[in-house]
Amino acid sequence: MNKSAFVKVITWILILGAVVAAGVAIAHYTGGFTGDFTTFYLTVDDRDILSSAKGYKISPDKPLTVNVNYTFAGDSVSGYSLKVVPNAIAGEDFDFTIDGEVYSFQAETDLTAGFNIEQNEDNFVITPKGNLNEIMAAVYPNSELSDVSEYSYNDMFMLVVNSYNDQATVTLAFSIEENITGIEVTPDHIYF
Repeated sequence: MNKSAFVKVITWILILGAVVAAGVAIAHYTGGFTGDFTTFYLTVDDRDILSSAKGYKISPDKPLTVNVNYTFAGDSVSGYSLKVVPNAIAGEDFDFTIDGEVYSFQAETDLTAGFNIEQNEDNFVITPKGNLNEIMAAVYPNSELSDVSEYSYNDMFMLVVNSYNDQATVTLAFSIEENITGIEVTPDHIYF
């Protein structure tokens, strides 16, 4: 093989490699060609979340750390906003009282005050302010609330993260991991 033919083969291999790399990148940022090209996404536990994810569990001892990413980061692309709302799941809603008035949990519009959120330029850490009763007490600090501890359900909270220009949104559904405070055994006697 002469030098000219060798250069052509190497050139074609590099071009083919670039096309494959571009295809892989496009597949990644479109969710496997199932959606639009994503320019804003989150990373949790080394997993990129392009639109939504669920199943996370957090507690005061086990916060959730989320990295905020832009596909094409530039000087003018920075910032994000977030809030926590109820995750509306059919059959899981419950009523509770605030100062004697009945409210629906899933009709709430902002539960962010029930969480400690440490926001940095490109990541944030979210931690609940305690169990479900303590979260609701933080949302309504000067009110008398009914006990809601028995109404917890999987993925009951939705973290909504918006891009700097509110053009893209990524959501994460999560639950509060409750600590076991005791074990009750019935009947009173165990026979061997």
